[in-house]
Amino acid sequence: MGIKDIAKEAGVSVATVSRVLNGTKYVSEDLRQRVLACIQKEGYVANHVARSMVLKKTFTCGLIIPEVSDLYHQMIFTMAERVLEEAGYKSLVCRVKDTVSSVGVYLGLLLENRVDGLVLMHETSNPRVYEQLKKTQIPIVLAGIDIPDLPFPQVRIDDYQASYDATAHLLSRGKKRIALIGGWGYSVGDKRLEGYKTALDDAGIPFDPSLVVPGYYTVESGWKAMQQLLASGVSFDAVFVQSDEMAIGVMRAALDAGLSIPKDVSVMGFDGIALGKYLNPTLSSVSQPIEEIGIQAAKLLLSLLEGRDVPPLTLLAHTIQEGESVG
Repeated sequence: MGIKDIAKEAGVSVATVSRVLNGTKYVSEDLRQRVLACIQKEGYVANHVARSMVLKKTFTCGLIIPEVSDLYHQMIFTMAERVLEEAGYKSLVCRVKDTVSSVGVYLGLLLENRVDGLVLMHETSNPRVYEQLKKTQIPIVLAGIDIPDLPFPQVRIDDYQASYDATAHLLSRGKKRIALIGGWGYSVGDKRLEGYKTALDDAGIPFDPSLVVPGYYTVESGWKAMQQLLASGVSFDAVFVQSDEMAIGVMRAALDAGLSIPKDVSVMGFDGIALGKYLNPTLSSVSQPIEEIGIQAAKLLLSLLEGRDVPPLTLLAHTIQEGESVG
């Protein structure tokens, strides 16, 4: 039995059956159930290759994420993958390094496999990769990143404002010497640095470069950055860390040095991952709607694949998650 037979049996058009098989919207629940009942009754099995040839789609989307296996990116791509799967799309996940030979090669691999669309969660410092992305003919959505040079829809929080709010929160608790650990050279990291600087300036506190230490969003990186900060001899009463996983390393290094959190030093993270609630002390953090970023990114991509217009920016709200690590 073929798709035409299913359409005839269900009393619907071939196009309606195709939409049900493809998982696209705009099919009433009544029609969907009628088609699915006929499919189950007749034992119809959709031929993925044939469906791809007819509709000129592979029903596959690419997800590009950083090589670092942090919980933040895992949560985004897990939710995006789930939404895409529910709509009938398979996902090809590529973990990439910040090199042309990595990002460029994986992008080429996805295009060779004729993915219908792409969710990008990774920034690169190489402009040639962005030029390659601009030349692609498939829909692309940016998730959790802010790259002004790319003309693609974005789903993210306001990283500048989030960093400003976190710094202001520490200032409201009487902290005056706030160190910052994070990654610079990328749009998100740079915006967070600017938010931090502005909050200090608004409070009449001059920016001190000696309080800023680079890190690379891993527990080990946070531990090393905190050791560097402690070894420098500079005085500080709080540390604002640009990811919760780095903050875990920071807290470990502080405890190893005999410091009490938050009595001797307060620690503020960024992301709001669930793990922070199980630390001792519990971690204060800028909480992002991480799962929602993944969901909305996938929904935007599906809308683009269906030929619908989408907003250039979907800005989601952040909150300050208060834990015990800030006194």
